Amino acid sequence: MTEERKKVWLSISGTVKNEEEKKDTMEFLTEGQFYRESDRLCVTYSESEVSGMEGTTTTVCLDGHKVSVIRLGTTNSVMEFETGKRNTTWYSTPYGDVAMGILTKDVFVNYNDRSEPTKVMIDYNIEIEGVVNSENVLNINITQ
Repeated sequence: MTEERKKVWLSISGTVKNEEEKKDTMEFLTEGQFYRESDRLCVTYSESEVSGMEGTTTTVCLDGHKVSVIRLGTTNSVMEFETGKRNTTWYSTPYGDVAMGILTKDVFVNYNDRSEPTKVMIDYNIEIEGVVNSENVLNINITQ
């Protein structure tokens, strides 16, 4: 059962360090919706030109110690993050599909007094064909 959606503001920053140690950072502020779905807490928002995924809707769901990032639209993927675990997923873009491994180093979620998330941090590596392709940190700050 899905509860009523609440408008929230999301400050999202992502850092990617590739195998050549080159670091890129992307930051943007966007409006989103917070809601509860069964036992999960979810935040959904529309991607923009800034993220390079315009036309995609991203949903971040928190379920215990697991965070799922679901993207649907011009880019499609389901990525699951659990500290110390490796997951495999397909990442589908207009340029083709890629199988990739995700090794989650750390997941941190901070909650307010209403048990709603206020900050999500995910530290993970992306592997393509078993080789680490990039080290990534995703930070999402949620305010109402």
